[in-house]
Amino acid sequence: MTRKKKILLSISAVLALLLVMMVALPFLFKDKIIEAVKKGANENVNAQVNFTDVGVTLFRHFPYLTASIDSVSIVGRDAFAGDTLLNVGRVVATVDLMSVITGDQIRIRSIYLNSPNINLIVLEDGRANWDIAIPDTTQKPETSGTGMKIQLKRYGIKNGNITYDDRSLDFYLKMASVVHKGRGDFSEDFFSFSTSTDIESLDMAYGGVKYLSKTKTSLQADLDMDMKAMKFTFKDNEIKVNELIMGLTGFVAMPNDPIEMDLKFDIRKNDFSNFVSLIPGAYKADFDKAKSSGTLELNGYLKGVYSETTMPGFGLDLKIDKGQFSYPSLPVALNNVSVNLSVKNPDGVPDHTVIDLSSMHLEVGKDPFDVRLLVKTPVSDPQIDGSVKGRLDLGAVARMFPLEKDTRLAGVLDADVAASGRMSAIENQRYQYFRAEGMMKLKGFSYASNEFKSGVEISNAELIFNPKNVTLNQLAMKTGKTSLTATGWIDNLMGYVFKENQLLTGTLDVNANVVDLNEYMTTSSDTSTASASTGVFEVPGNIDFTLTAKAGQVLMQKHVLSNAVASLNVRDRAIIINKFAFGLLDGTVGMTGTYDSKDLKKPAFQFNLDVTGMDIKKTFQAFESVKKLAPVAEQCNGKYGAVFNIKGEMDQKMEPVYNSLTGGGKLQTSGLTVDNFKPLVKLADMLKMDQFKSFSPENLNISFRFENGRVQVEPFPLNLAGIKSTVSGSNGFDQSIDYNIVSAIPLQIAGLQASDAINSLLAKANNATGANMSIGREARVNAHITGTVKDPKVDVSFGNGSAAGTTSVKEQVKEAIDTKVKELEEKAKAEADKLKKEAEAKAKAEADRLKKEAEAKAKAEADRLKKELEQKAKKEAEDKLKDLFGKPKKP
Repeated sequence: MTRKKKILLSISAVLALLLVMMVALPFLFKDKIIEAVKKGANENVNAQVNFTDVGVTLFRHFPYLTASIDSVSIVGRDAFAGDTLLNVGRVVATVDLMSVITGDQIRIRSIYLNSPNINLIVLEDGRANWDIAIPDTTQKPETSGTGMKIQLKRYGIKNGNITYDDRSLDFYLKMASVVHKGRGDFSEDFFSFSTSTDIESLDMAYGGVKYLSKTKTSLQADLDMDMKAMKFTFKDNEIKVNELIMGLTGFVAMPNDPIEMDLKFDIRKNDFSNFVSLIPGAYKADFDKAKSSGTLELNGYLKGVYSETTMPGFGLDLKIDKGQFSYPSLPVALNNVSVNLSVKNPDGVPDHTVIDLSSMHLEVGKDPFDVRLLVKTPVSDPQIDGSVKGRLDLGAVARMFPLEKDTRLAGVLDADVAASGRMSAIENQRYQYFRAEGMMKLKGFSYASNEFKSGVEISNAELIFNPKNVTLNQLAMKTGKTSLTATGWIDNLMGYVFKENQLLTGTLDVNANVVDLNEYMTTSSDTSTASASTGVFEVPGNIDFTLTAKAGQVLMQKHVLSNAVASLNVRDRAIIINKFAFGLLDGTVGMTGTYDSKDLKKPAFQFNLDVTGMDIKKTFQAFESVKKLAPVAEQCNGKYGAVFNIKGEMDQKMEPVYNSLTGGGKLQTSGLTVDNFKPLVKLADMLKMDQFKSFSPENLNISFRFENGRVQVEPFPLNLAGIKSTVSGSNGFDQSIDYNIVSAIPLQIAGLQASDAINSLLAKANNATGANMSIGREARVNAHITGTVKDPKVDVSFGNGSAAGTTSVKEQVKEAIDTKVKELEEKAKAEADKLKKEAEAKAKAEADRLKKEAEAKAKAEADRLKKELEQKAKKEAEDKLKDLFGKPKKP
């Protein structure tokens, strides 16, 4: 073999070996990567981390290992349970291969997110859903060069959607179709970092006011990164919002917890049209064809320290001079626009903020409209001086900017309002030191859009301003199916607008032909937060209103409430119902109680109800809750009334969460018929008494309570097809039943088949036990019904059972057998005791006889011996006398 051939073969072998390794290595280390990622993630975060698959390859960026993770999701826990923080279609990372093999340091070179949905939430108390890292409480020695080391050089986001919902600041930001790229060597202490961001649609709201709507935004930023000092300096940066282009310079430093900053921004183009592009609805595809003139100046700064207790100083200046704008295709122009606005806060103390809108003038067509406003000390004691005067033809606005398809806007607003003074004057009821006067009138107002299809029409509205309150002289409004008129007054409107956490109070008297509450149900499609609850009625916060209302009809879900009269208090996101009376399903309902929407995931309620004359069948068909609480109603006709209280929680469809229910009350019926209720049909078949299948009982009076997820029914008398019965038990919200029916059935009523059925059951019991039970003239039947409404189980027993406890025939047979066995045992014991006593008596008699014979023999022997001794002693005495005195002489 030649040298060249050997070299060629050697090279071929090495290439083949490398090829095999490139194919095999990803599979060899795939399990290790999956295990490490899942274990590490779930052990170190207070959230549920999931993904469907991990892919690894060496071919894409050889010699680096490319790892991909599909369908990554991070779902919160505790206060954020069910909220999705992150959902990514695919995460692709480029990793140093040797760091994976050694296992000590995994060095990541790049990360890309494909189709991420990121939802960032801050609650009112400041808790953030991304704060999920579990603190490490163990004390470990400091180590160097271990763990995961990020040497990131590139990262990116493709087709992302990012939402930031800060409820502590009442700030909302939504970015759709985000494309973001960044590059820089994060392994270095000093490096240049370049980013580019394109946002197809951006929405921003603050304090309930929407400042940006569907704006097209882009950002090009270059920064100098000092990782040791954690200082980031903006070099050549450009922000474009629709057509408004701004520059940003300065730095942000985070050496410790406080954030130091010194940032300045200004516009790069001073055309008035660039500012107009920010107006919702004004920025369209043919915006470049619009005619515009006038100058624009806009600049500002942020300088100082941001921390939990401090904020940086800030300033903003906006000037517009001789602004004019018009679309060639539309008849109305925006003319003579001038704005002079200055916002200053030199030291970051919120109370040192000064807002000075010294002038704002515009003309829509030929109608002038002027606004001015000065606000000082907005936190401690807002001092205001402002006015609004002019006419605004909203129909002309619709002819000035091209509106979205199916959008209508009309109406005329006339305003002449002025106010000046300090809020403390109003709070202390020193109204003479606060000037507020004027009026606002709105006529012929109409608005509708694709997002608000039901629309709103206000034929006439008039507000009168004075220092104490704002009086609503008249309001005639229609929205969707709702049509109403209202009068009333509002207190503390200025405080509510200009001071944080102020309570808006008032009284409204409403008269309506129709009120459609379905139009006010929360129906947001964003399922990441509680406010996305489909169908939940949210009560506003920071208001305290007394509402009296009359309505010919109130539409709520599928129900129509007629002739409604209400007296309500609306405050703190709850409705306190002092009185609510209405007609429903051929009857009437009276209600008091509370509905509380503080927790939109679990709105709570507590109601006291008095129901009269409602139709049973219609009630069952109309309310899902009745199907759960009283399933027998499906087979009933008639009327009912009830007085009861109920407390619990509601779900996202405004239906009760049944296991949360407590309360109880009484229910009465009239004209009741029951047809083919399955549990009674099964009992009827067992007893051969078809009259149980369809019957009309006398009026019922039932006591019930909600307890442990069941409706507990107290014993009540029931005329069961002419047979006196007692019913008691419970049914679950899962349709399970557990009822006892105790009936006294006269045989002459039962009929031949029923008598045969009862006798057959008794005969089985007698045969099994050897007993001789009979029913006489009346059978006392105890039925125990379990199972479900659709699949009931029925056991029958006889005797003096009660609703509280009866036994089945099978149980009675066992009881009879046990009784018989006991009787036999007692009989055998008695016989044994008798034989024992007889044996003991016989033995005693024989013993007495033998004793007497022995005693008689002993006595006779003793008498004989005594007599012999006495005779012997007498003879010896006589012999001694003879020896002493001699033989006696004969007389």
